[in-house]
Amino acid sequence: ARDTLTALVNVTQSAVCGEGVAMPLAEAALPLTARQREALEGMRVRFGQDLRVTDIYKHRYGEITLAAGDVLRVPTEIQEPGDAALRQASENADRSLVVGLPEDSGTYPAGTAFAGLLGVMAHDGQKQQFRPEALPEPEFPAIPSLGPPSAGHVRIVSANLLNFFNGDGRGGGFPNARGADTPEDFELQKARLRSAMGLIRADLLGIQELENDGFGPDSAANDFLALLEESGGGPWRAVQPPGERIGGDVITVGLFYRSDVLEPVGAPALLSGGPFDGLSRQPLAQVFRDRASGETFLVASNHLKSKGRCPDAGENADQEDGQGCWNAARTASVEAQVPWLEQLADRAGTQRILVLGDMNAWRLEDPIRRFRELGLVDLVERLSGLPQHSFLYWGQTGTLDYAFASETLAAKARRAVIWNINASWPGGMDLPEPWLRMADHDPVVVDFDFSHSSTSD
Repeated sequence: ARDTLTALVNVTQSAVCGEGVAMPLAEAALPLTARQREALEGMRVRFGQDLRVTDIYKHRYGEITLAAGDVLRVPTEIQEPGDAALRQASENADRSLVVGLPEDSGTYPAGTAFAGLLGVMAHDGQKQQFRPEALPEPEFPAIPSLGPPSAGHVRIVSANLLNFFNGDGRGGGFPNARGADTPEDFELQKARLRSAMGLIRADLLGIQELENDGFGPDSAANDFLALLEESGGGPWRAVQPPGERIGGDVITVGLFYRSDVLEPVGAPALLSGGPFDGLSRQPLAQVFRDRASGETFLVASNHLKSKGRCPDAGENADQEDGQGCWNAARTASVEAQVPWLEQLADRAGTQRILVLGDMNAWRLEDPIRRFRELGLVDLVERLSGLPQHSFLYWGQTGTLDYAFASETLAAKARRAVIWNINASWPGGMDLPEPWLRMADHDPVVVDFDFSHSSTSD
């Protein structure tokens, strides 16, 4: 049903009942159903409980969403698809409160806590919006630190770049099909990425959402390579498969590595056809040798089909179980890719496989379950535990970005974290550090120790 403002219509008679009378105050607490909220519309209301910022998508326009307790979780991040996930979605709605910010408010990342609110349950013409008389002093979440890898460890990172498009590669050609609208916007994007990469200190990067325009001097890949060199810790190289482009999409995946730490072994490989023909982006795989130890491993960068532009019918339509549309395509992408990677690794004489990327599937959805069923280990879950998140979607946190490894490679992992520097921070606003919000996904960081040989390989 359409959310409309409660109003009196066709009024024929009125009377003044009093003047200068204080507005009555209603006490309320989340969760609240839609019917309970309707009863509070137009009233002065006090929420006495602790509330946390859970949605920042419209922060720059003066609107955030708060939630009772902690930041909301995506239903299929914590519940199995189906009835349990749908119940969780309903509970999330009841726990949330849209808030219109007073003028000159600060910047509030997701997780910021407020000890109660006093204001009016108003309506903005489209939906209910709580308008506080003033905001109490916020309690901000800590900005997470990362630190460099330990001596001798190899750091491998998966990072979604949020549409890294460089115009014509010579300072013009903006706006792009995606990404920055102006040269100035692109310089700001590069500055944030450069600052973040200087702190991440990766030896190997698996990236997503890179403009798919080859590897020439004017390409986005070449611009990103220069950015990595400027961030320190080089020299850097890009894995270049044959051909001008990787698949037919405007965005692609990539692999970038420090050539003083790692050495590519053999030619790169791409998987095409089936779900990788116009749906999931073609994964890029490469075998590397660690120069210090001589150990080899295979890594692949992925970007599975998103949940947008849904078909009306068929197995890829939204099945209304919480997994969204194109779930079958994402699952098929996993089922096609893992055996392919095993064959590549076997031919290279290694059992060590690392699958990185933006899988566009939350933790308990079918594609992620299939990775586990096919014998791969979620490194972040194993080494850092749960809960985790790498993305904030409509006020709910969950994991879209992963590092999956074969058991033989997982045995070499010493640290695996999702560095939460992006998803919780609003875009288009002044932030306390230059590397915050370098993209909309949080990077996945894994440190490996190849210095001790394994008898299981």
